[in-house]
Amino acid sequence: DVCSSNLGLFAGAFFGHMVNRSGAADAAGAGIVKLCGGRALPVLLLVGLPIFVVGMFVGLAGIAVLSAGVYVVPALRRLGFHDATIAAFVAVIAVAGMIAPPVNVPAMHISDGVNMPWTNVSRALLALAVPLALAALVWFSWLHSRSGAAAPTTDNTAGSLGGCLRGLSPILVCVAIWILVRVFPTAFVDPAAPLVLVIGGLVAVPMLPRGELSKIVNATFTGTPLLLGAVLVAVGVFVQSMTLTGVRGWLVISTMSLVAPWNYPSLLIGMPLIGGSLTSMTVADIIGVPAAFSFIGQDMILNVAALSAISALAEFIPPTSIAAALSCYIVGTPSVGQVFWRALPPMAVLAALAVLMLLFAPRLAGILT
Repeated sequence: DVCSSNLGLFAGAFFGHMVNRSGAADAAGAGIVKLCGGRALPVLLLVGLPIFVVGMFVGLAGIAVLSAGVYVVPALRRLGFHDATIAAFVAVIAVAGMIAPPVNVPAMHISDGVNMPWTNVSRALLALAVPLALAALVWFSWLHSRSGAAAPTTDNTAGSLGGCLRGLSPILVCVAIWILVRVFPTAFVDPAAPLVLVIGGLVAVPMLPRGELSKIVNATFTGTPLLLGAVLVAVGVFVQSMTLTGVRGWLVISTMSLVAPWNYPSLLIGMPLIGGSLTSMTVADIIGVPAAFSFIGQDMILNVAALSAISALAEFIPPTSIAAALSCYIVGTPSVGQVFWRALPPMAVLAALAVLMLLFAPRLAGILT
């Protein structure tokens, strides 16, 4: 898991740098702003879509932020969005994409732990991901209008449809590969998400200035991506130490011993806080599996979906806060604290939806599974 996560992390960083330094992100942003007439809500919808889609097929919010998040920054800066608001929007939409089907790594960890086949999960996951994405669109559009920030002096009419399509070509190639390997599984070999992102990044090579490729490769394996890669390795070592010393077993027993109604607030508070240190993927494995067993009397698909959404809240909790930290990295200026407070309302919507799914699982089972 650590190796695959690091591969995805560096592949996402490579894709993001290629799109950013080739000018593809600027061209796509200018075209989208012109297409939407400078209106905030449609622009948020169109620039958020690539992040959501990448999150769907990669299953980890941090990789979606690093790769597709670069499309958001130039477009929203043209509309006068504050950098902290841009970073928060990127992080929230990436989390929504991570929760959505067909790939949700935290949910897949839980389903593997409870021996649940990864089938019939789409409706339950979409019931959490889509409302979160819609809440984010409404919230950040309102937040921008309320801030009263003046638009920059940049000419918002700049951009063309052709330039926009050229700028979007790297992400369109990635999406096309992901769709083809699922529609025609016997005709195409799935190259895995990291390689797909590398292929998509290479599409931007013709748009790169001379000598820029070597700088991009160097930036991919240095700075924040390298630090987060080290964090993932450290978390993996820490989890193994927890297993060998019995701490993991104690957490499992404690989680399965939770009784209603205290189990709901305990999970809602405990999973994000522990996940802030261990990452959302790891806390889903350690706490999510026994928590799903503690609700064994109801539909397991809904248990897995709801608990994966609760674990996703850890993407904003220090010290790791991966989605928030990487959003700050691609924007360049805000702090994780600024991102957290701006992202809090839509993430509160997600937390409420997850708890309601657990509470009313018997009634929702016939609808969402």
